[in-house]
Amino acid sequence: MGPTIIDVAKKSGYSKATVSRAYTEPNCVSEKAKLKIYAAAKSLNYTPNAIARAMVRQRTENIAFIIHEKQSPAVLNPFYSPILEAVMQESARRNYSVFVITNQDVQLPNGELYIKKQMDGVIFVGEASPKMIGSLREQKIPVVLLNNYLDMEDLLCITTSHYEGAVSAVNHLCGRGHRRIGLLAGRFSPQVNEARYRGYFDCLSRHGLVPDPRTIQDIDPALEAGEQAMRTLLQLENRPTAVFCTNDTVAAGAMKAVIRAGLRIPEDMAIVGFDDSTVSRIVEPELTTVRIDMDRMGQLAAEKLFDLIEGKPSGETRIVIPTELIVRSSSSRTQVHLE
Repeated sequence: MGPTIIDVAKKSGYSKATVSRAYTEPNCVSEKAKLKIYAAAKSLNYTPNAIARAMVRQRTENIAFIIHEKQSPAVLNPFYSPILEAVMQESARRNYSVFVITNQDVQLPNGELYIKKQMDGVIFVGEASPKMIGSLREQKIPVVLLNNYLDMEDLLCITTSHYEGAVSAVNHLCGRGHRRIGLLAGRFSPQVNEARYRGYFDCLSRHGLVPDPRTIQDIDPALEAGEQAMRTLLQLENRPTAVFCTNDTVAAGAMKAVIRAGLRIPEDMAIVGFDDSTVSRIVEPELTTVRIDMDRMGQLAAEKLFDLIEGKPSGETRIVIPTELIVRSSSSRTQVHLE
């Protein structure tokens, strides 16, 4: 693939929008900026055909990746960063730029107007406002919802099998002989929470087990929260022998608390996470977890959004990507039979 407007923007030090205006509205750009942009384009052997095509199609060749503020910054979030990377790779392949925005940014004065004027399409990630989605769609801006589900007409939602993933995690612990299995549940979107909770309870019920309410902690999906919640569980007289954590970051915090208490993982406390983020392979022992194919989620979200931008109907409103249990040392060294 030849040089793109993005390459010219990087080399010249100006934004993609400024590069575009240098060719389409030169009177709106300073002479200094135009000289740098044209020089960069010449050195790259770039011709502004892409800009002309975008003008003909009345497109900005920008898309927005809108994330809930509790989950930002996306580039540092171990779950969302690989999804964002996949979206950016697919977008770059199509000569599109990706703008990472929080829902709070959109709620600022003129925030929604900026999206409507500057973006060809939007990927909402996690929690999202139905009102905001509806407003964008009224303006004919294509929207894809990722890792969440909203029952809105013709809204394409891409999610993963949260329920089945939770069932596989708890079933694994039951299969290792555990009977007292706690739950450290990070607060996510209601749909994700409900599916993972239900998987936990349903699986225990199938094994004839009744969870102790004291071993179920509803917490923020953060390292510190996981550590504090595990400390609470360790103080119980009849503490659990295993814990299912609904994300890997919470699980890492829980592992920290167990190790600091002088206990062994998994001999004294088995731990299973969810996501298979980079965190799961950094901790020691490595974390058993439920893998979500984040790369596929991001790539598919971008592909489907570009289809909508091109006027191709998706033909479906919900795509569920399967999960996979990845068994590592945090749960599997020995089989236990504890009452």
